[in-house]
Amino acid sequence: MDMIKVWRFKDEWLMRALEGVKGADEAFIAKIRSEKKPYLSHALVDADLFTAQQLGEIVELTFKVKYLPLIPESADKFGLTLVQERMCRKHQLIPVGVSEGEIRLAMADPLNLQAQSDVETVTARRVIPFFSLPRAVASCLEKIFSSENVINELLSKVGAPDEIQLLDEDIPGDISGDDGLSVTTPVIMLVNSIISQAHHKRSSDIHIEHGEKDSHVRIRVDGTLKNIMTIPHNLAAGPMVSRVKIMANLDVSNHMRPQDGRAKIRIGGAEIGLRVSTLPTAYGEKVVIRILDQRAAEVPFEKLGFAPEVSSVIETCLQASQGMILVTGPTGSGKTTTLYSVLNKIRSEGTNIVTVEDPIEYKLTGVNQVQVNEKQGLTFASVLRSVLRQDPDTIMVGEIRDRETADIAFQAAMTGHMVFSTLHTNDSVSTIVRLTDMGLDRFKISPALLAITAQRLVRKLCPNCTERVPESEIDKNLLAAMGEYGFEKAVYKGVGCKTCDGSGYAGRTSMVELLRVTPGVKDLINSGASAAEITSVALAEKALRTMTHDALWHLSMGHTDLAEVSSYITLEKKSAFSEHRKTTRPHTAHGAVHASAPVPDRRKTPRHASAPGTAHAATAAPPSGKLRVIIADDDAIMRMVLKKFIEGADFEVIEAVDGEAALNAIASGTHPDLLVSDIHMPKMNGYDLVKGVRETLGILDMPVIILTTESSDKSQELAFKLGADDYIMKPFKAPLVIARINAALRRAGKLK
Repeated sequence: MDMIKVWRFKDEWLMRALEGVKGADEAFIAKIRSEKKPYLSHALVDADLFTAQQLGEIVELTFKVKYLPLIPESADKFGLTLVQERMCRKHQLIPVGVSEGEIRLAMADPLNLQAQSDVETVTARRVIPFFSLPRAVASCLEKIFSSENVINELLSKVGAPDEIQLLDEDIPGDISGDDGLSVTTPVIMLVNSIISQAHHKRSSDIHIEHGEKDSHVRIRVDGTLKNIMTIPHNLAAGPMVSRVKIMANLDVSNHMRPQDGRAKIRIGGAEIGLRVSTLPTAYGEKVVIRILDQRAAEVPFEKLGFAPEVSSVIETCLQASQGMILVTGPTGSGKTTTLYSVLNKIRSEGTNIVTVEDPIEYKLTGVNQVQVNEKQGLTFASVLRSVLRQDPDTIMVGEIRDRETADIAFQAAMTGHMVFSTLHTNDSVSTIVRLTDMGLDRFKISPALLAITAQRLVRKLCPNCTERVPESEIDKNLLAAMGEYGFEKAVYKGVGCKTCDGSGYAGRTSMVELLRVTPGVKDLINSGASAAEITSVALAEKALRTMTHDALWHLSMGHTDLAEVSSYITLEKKSAFSEHRKTTRPHTAHGAVHASAPVPDRRKTPRHASAPGTAHAATAAPPSGKLRVIIADDDAIMRMVLKKFIEGADFEVIEAVDGEAALNAIASGTHPDLLVSDIHMPKMNGYDLVKGVRETLGILDMPVIILTTESSDKSQELAFKLGADDYIMKPFKAPLVIARINAALRRAGKLK
């Protein structure tokens, strides 16, 4: 005989509480089983057999678990940072209160011991369960974790955005994509807030990137990427990306191919261009938004940061009736800004200037700008031929990419036109080799060229917190080289302040290698001399100002620090300290100088200043493979006690005497896995330290635990708003400290 499978309620545990209770008879329960009702509790309340309160009293009488009438406002914000959405949905629970040793949960199933164990594991707190109707829990979960609520929470942290107006487009405010997610007003506000924040920080790019669980927003400021926001994956990969694509007039329904578009917006009184690029990745479409601020095209030539010697040579070249000036360097090295600055300097009513660009990034008044469009047959070469029939005095070619463009450009430079262009090469002399490799005849190169520059961008020191580095900390070979070039033997560093958000840097400046094409250099080009031979003669004739020369000048003037320029300095004699740098990270000391180093793209390899004041500023991963915990506390006894506890739990410990020392240690490459910080410390308190880690350094994935004697909600709320993950009340016990550290590392995915 086949056994009949009995329908089980999702809250079958409630049957025990109803035994012998009047009103819940067997006939009624059999009836709702036959109807396959999912929840017994809902059926009892809907049939008016019990009120929710009466049912809660029955549960409390049987299981000693109190009933909680749940509403969304009951949820505890801090508790929701400890118990994340996935666990709340999995076990149908909501944190409704958190204290030093306990966490209170509203649960659809308060007898679920596995759920309680999971929560205790990730919070290191004892669970106090409460019973709430499953529908109340589900309703609250949907409201708490709805896109609109999440966005409002994010907006409360970053502040209200400036009013942003999309120009030249009629963009609807609410569009549903094929993924069923809607681009609503809160999403528009969030995207506007991100763009506004990036604009105020003078960012050049915004990156929206997706992981398996979360998405991250990063901005590039002074060449360095930093995280500014973590967003739920479904929100960022869906509505946010759709909103950006709508702004740039891209195909919202197509997620499988790269797309490029543009938008023009007004932020306050400024008109800003956006260049948008999307790329399909494993977890969604990555979006990069290039911010094209007109201010970048209006940088006066004198403000480029060139040394007087470099400016003088370029200005002399600009007086010539014809010829070519080439600006070289990697992507993001400021070549376009330099050329625009030169064009602004020479433009006048009596000069016809034409540019050929791909794309036109900024509009220049009084300059005729032509956009290359290869799909329509408008290549650099074809446009350049047409430009020559437009009676130009000065021509700017955005980039020389092939032999045909090079031929036409150099021919123009020999026939009465001043020509500017860019090329992707590492240094000035190798540009000549690159041109010959393209197939350009040497007899065209030598008579046309006036000068070649190779430039990089380095971060400038913040003028409000710059201080001189003691001479004892500087490599002797470096000081000797500075003296040989006739510069002051001085090196500076930025210690960090509120003006620069603790980074020590504010803005960027150009570092330039310059080759004047003298008669001697022309002869070598014509004879097919090698790059080494040209370099040797140019140095002898003082026609070549090397990158080392310019780097040492910037260093001595206090424009930047050694961490920014060390890769560009080549000294003939190696020092013992230089040898030591080969086995350490390049930003570990002020005195490090490369004996021989390639010239990398600084835009992609940011460096940080060294960190005075740290007790153990190790930079490599620990040989033991242990996770690192950094302790920031001005109380030496407290640090000693904590260190003993934490090392006893098999972690590596780094000590910092205050918040400033901790921030410097992290910035200089210590790479801790978790930070434990006191609140009240000299120089920099715990709040500013957390803010520095999250905002200035852009580190979002490192857990931070605050030590405090203050039990006030306001104090704790401020710490969490700035980015802390948990707190520990003083005085504390060793097991609690270790439990909290383990729990925080588990939530961050660094410990299983």
